[in-house]
Amino acid sequence: MNKKLIALLLATLPAAAMADVTLYGDIEADVENGKALNYNQQGQNPVNGATFSPALKTVSKIDDTGSYIGFKGNEDLGNGLKAIWQVEQGLNVDGTSGNGSGNFYGGTWATRDTFVGLSSNFGTVKLGHISTYLNSDMEKVDPWIYGAGVNGLGTLTFNDTRLKNAIRYDAPQFVPGLKISAMYGFDETRNLRADGSRSDQGQYAFGLGYENSGFYGDLGYAAERDAGANLNQTAYYWRAEAGYNANNLLVAAAYQQTKTYGSNATFVIQGVGTANVAQDLANVNARINGGDANGDVKQDEAALTVGYTIGAFTPMASFAWGGDVKTNGTKLNDTGYKQWVLGVNYALSKRTNSYISYGQKKYDSGIGNVLNFANGTDKENTVAVGLQHKF
Repeated sequence: MNKKLIALLLATLPAAAMADVTLYGDIEADVENGKALNYNQQGQNPVNGATFSPALKTVSKIDDTGSYIGFKGNEDLGNGLKAIWQVEQGLNVDGTSGNGSGNFYGGTWATRDTFVGLSSNFGTVKLGHISTYLNSDMEKVDPWIYGAGVNGLGTLTFNDTRLKNAIRYDAPQFVPGLKISAMYGFDETRNLRADGSRSDQGQYAFGLGYENSGFYGDLGYAAERDAGANLNQTAYYWRAEAGYNANNLLVAAAYQQTKTYGSNATFVIQGVGTANVAQDLANVNARINGGDANGDVKQDEAALTVGYTIGAFTPMASFAWGGDVKTNGTKLNDTGYKQWVLGVNYALSKRTNSYISYGQKKYDSGIGNVLNFANGTDKENTVAVGLQHKF
């Protein structure tokens, strides 16, 4: 065989080997101005000099609002069976990381959905670091692009996350438009309880959804075993969403309930949350339950979003409500919140989007008494102008 031909064939091998790999991603950032607890500001008590959080002051910043890059692919194994894989990494285009970034991504690799699995007519199984149904298939009620501010419904969707050491199964659509999902995240640490027995803080999640002619409904549930400091309770949250999303119109409603335990819980309630959520939850319980910092904390929340696309413009509006917190069955009066967001997206192209949005979140009067809020910390607000490009 001609040596030049052999060289040409060898040169094409890497391209052939990579033919089933797709590179994709999302680069986005905004300019923000406002006051937000997630800006991680701290203040100082003028009486005793002690440091406390939060201390809200007006801040201007550039914030990454959710950039990422991903690689995915598949291999046909025959008889309708496919091997699938994905590696997805969050980015920080503003040069910050961790709590300093609007998307809170640190420096580790594969921070987003990363898995290997199999797909067939019997469904799809994935192993790895995987989103719950609430995170991957819901959130139509929160269409906003935002970072650490309150110009989006990050309070409502705060617990939508990914489970590590997880296995997820998605059933085939037995009925067109029907989605069924179940997953489990293994606890590979197995810490000891107070009595010396091994705990199991495994997490599990389920999802059920149906969509037809633009109308849709979804129900998601996630829970963690042995969640409290006593390692014998189960923390959970669930959310139901329903609405219409077609013909340029979006109408989405949601109702959610969260139950967590003291300062050691995975699922936190943002209606009583600050930059130091764990301590705040402990304060709630200790103040109402005679020092029981590990009691349960429960809150109900609801939201409504409406948007309509006119040409390249999509104006939207959202309202969210958090009810009064209950701890060990006792209601804490005036410990909820109210939030609204207004904004408009402008599509520069099919892949590039610009937007401006404003959000305000106000805590009820009782929150300050429970959490030792500093003066002026009962209200957060954020205005943002941003740009997003998908590839």
